[in-house]
Amino acid sequence: MWYILLGTIAFVFFFFFDVYTLNNEGTKKKIFGIIGLSIFIYSSLMVTLISEKINFPLPIKIIAFMFLLVVAFLLIYSLFLALPFAKTYTKVQHNSELVDTGAYALCRHPGVLWFGFLFFFLFFASGSVLLIYAGIIWTSIDVLHVYLQEKFFFCKIFPEYKTYITTTPMLIPTKSSIKKCITTLHY
Repeated sequence: MWYILLGTIAFVFFFFFDVYTLNNEGTKKKIFGIIGLSIFIYSSLMVTLISEKINFPLPIKIIAFMFLLVVAFLLIYSLFLALPFAKTYTKVQHNSELVDTGAYALCRHPGVLWFGFLFFFLFFASGSVLLIYAGIIWTSIDVLHVYLQEKFFFCKIFPEYKTYITTTPMLIPTKSSIKKCITTLHY
């Protein structure tokens, strides 16, 4: 359970990443982002490796692993490729250009969707019992994190965010948002 707590602490760093983004404090933003991401990746690996295991049949593990790869790609794509990486993560001045196409037409926080599915499929691929608890806790905290982003940060960072809220669902895609995602996806 220690590693689940440690992974939870990573979200505190992610929150301060947002604070420093809003305040245009580039060095602090980078430091908190890197520390938060490092802590989270380490915690996720440890939870997966040290936990008691359920031995799922091989076909279930293979299918889960294939879906895990797809969801991992979608998570990385949504957070690091669909957004302008340098402007979002490395520049001192925050990026005020709202992305509302592709994955960000699907919902306002596609990373949360892929994040939850990542732990679901990782559980079936690895059999790690602790992933059940970690996935539920961390995904819940991720939902809280994006709620706080919307409430305190994004409306200040992105001038057109209030309009974006009215046209794009927060987490659960709709038929129209799926259609807009497909038609605006950049290959």
